[in-house]
Amino acid sequence: MRLKIKLMAASFKMFIRQREAIIWTLLLPLFMVFLFSFVKFDGLGHVALGIVNHSQDTTLVNALRPIQALRISEGSEDDELVRLKKGDRALVLVIPPSFQPLGQDSVALYLNADKPQETQAGKLILQRALDELIFQQNHLPRHAFRTELVNSRNLTYIDFLLPGILAMSIMQSGVFGVAFGFVILKKRGILRRLLVTPMKTSDFIFAQVATRLLLLMTQILIMVGAGMLFFQLHFIGSLFDMIIVGVLGGVIFLSIGFALSGISKSEDQVAPLANIITLPMLMLSGIFFSRSNLPGFAHVITNFFPLTYLADGLRSIAIEGATLADVFPQLIGLAVWCVITLFIAIKAFRWE
Repeated sequence: MRLKIKLMAASFKMFIRQREAIIWTLLLPLFMVFLFSFVKFDGLGHVALGIVNHSQDTTLVNALRPIQALRISEGSEDDELVRLKKGDRALVLVIPPSFQPLGQDSVALYLNADKPQETQAGKLILQRALDELIFQQNHLPRHAFRTELVNSRNLTYIDFLLPGILAMSIMQSGVFGVAFGFVILKKRGILRRLLVTPMKTSDFIFAQVATRLLLLMTQILIMVGAGMLFFQLHFIGSLFDMIIVGVLGGVIFLSIGFALSGISKSEDQVAPLANIITLPMLMLSGIFFSRSNLPGFAHVITNFFPLTYLADGLRSIAIEGATLADVFPQLIGLAVWCVITLFIAIKAFRWE
């Protein structure tokens, strides 16, 4: 164990001597969060409206769908009200079972108390659409909205972005950090010389992996702390649970890094291979934007990306307060990928 600790210390010194590695691991993720914090993606000029239609009549819903100022989502009452409290909706319209366009039944409208401008605009749009629908039938009495204010957490784009950036940085540091680092060590003959020492190769690998996982834990603490201190991150989860999920993700991407370093002989070879693996996940795993906008087949495929499991797990814990039991599907997905990537790394890694 004393030898392992000494090797970990040596690995840590090797890491901090690479200034570019520190930039990629710690400073770049914080810079990206800082950069995106100035961009207001929330709503993108639309009013988020949830519709719950308990009626068989779809006249009102059909009249609202063409309105470009509304971003409409339909679902169950419980689900839409939960999303309203989270801040994903500005308004939720609940149409009663007995609703008829020419009837006198009141329509329930729940308003997000933390978004007064959006709710006021949305309420005016809804009232106008309902009035036009009634006037088309030559019926003068107007429907009345029964409004109710609901307090929400009012999540922002930073709440969505920061866990995704954290997942991305775990992937980048694992794949690029290990792959490039070990290719350079092999190219310089350092790994070959290590093999002739009394040191066990398993101790060396253990020290490398343990060092990077400790850095990963530090990275999670720094990112969450900076998010809460400077970017008003609505963090309600458990740091311990985030570390567990992060470590599983770290093992996956460290294994991929070891595999790439085993099959690559130079930096010129490892760079395109690493990009081929990481870029599709970076673009399609919901790091910067929600995957709900992806086409159906792409959405299904990306469900099984390791970065998707990692980002979804970290995001659920951070902003939804999910426990490890709640993110059990993500844990299973990460565990399966751990087994697969470890097997590939063992088969592919070469010391020379």
